Amino acid sequence: MKSKYIRLIRPIAWTTYLLPFTVGIGLGITPKTNIYHIIIAFFSFCFWMAYCFILNAIGDKDVDKYHNGKSKDMNLSNQPIITGEITEKKSLTIAIIFLFLSLIFALFINYLFFLLILIVDIFGYIYSMPPLRLKTKPITDIFCNAFSGSIIFIAGLYIGRANINTFMIIGSFIMASIFYIPTVLTDYHFDKKAGLLTSAVFLGPKKILFAMSILNIILIFILIIVFLTSGIELQFLSILIAIYSIIFTIASNIKLRDKKLYIHENWILVPFALLSIAFVIYGFLKLFNFYKPPY
Repeated sequence: MKSKYIRLIRPIAWTTYLLPFTVGIGLGITPKTNIYHIIIAFFSFCFWMAYCFILNAIGDKDVDKYHNGKSKDMNLSNQPIITGEITEKKSLTIAIIFLFLSLIFALFINYLFFLLILIVDIFGYIYSMPPLRLKTKPITDIFCNAFSGSIIFIAGLYIGRANINTFMIIGSFIMASIFYIPTVLTDYHFDKKAGLLTSAVFLGPKKILFAMSILNIILIFILIIVFLTSGIELQFLSILIAIYSIIFTIASNIKLRDKKLYIHENWILVPFALLSIAFVIYGFLKLFNFYKPPY
């Protein structure tokens, strides 16, 4: 079994937020970007993720005990808080340490990056912890994840002080909503058993997948605008997002049987990880002048 601390912070699951962050970095990097800022930014990102996932483990301790390990990066019933390997008090202490580290490292870059990390830190708290605990309320659970995904995308862009395309930011929000819906749907039965009113429990599996399809149509419309008004970088990204979001939406609808979504976690984790690596490499090619995108 993995180390109790690895199971507490769940680094494999960070991939879902790593993608928008690395896409932002890849697009934002220029030959003038400070390489140390890139490294420091990744540390800040990792500390933010560790902080958020610990809070999520604390907040979900009465829900995760019902988990069977399917469609997740790990069997959540093996969380060390649930098994008693780490106390809730100690977990909270570790989370606070990671919180401060995420902000301290962010401050080394610039005040704007610090502000963006502060925002996602705040949303990480109100998403998982009482009194708001927005992940247990319909619509706000999707909004929190989508908003955080958009903000971390902007944070990645600002490392290289790139210009922001408003439509792409809107598109990133909708894309994050689309990819979060299957995640909340895989927890449908566990959340319902625990008495939580998430978006999946509130709308039901079929309706929330219908909402996912509608969001996908809106996303394609926005991506068309981005494609027609942007340079080659965003044009390529628009095509990539459109193809994957359509495939993922269709697959999610096909895989729904008897109110259960039978979709493997690698449908998200593997493509997100590979794309993250690709965009980091792309950013470094630009950083060292091995490639200059035509505009």
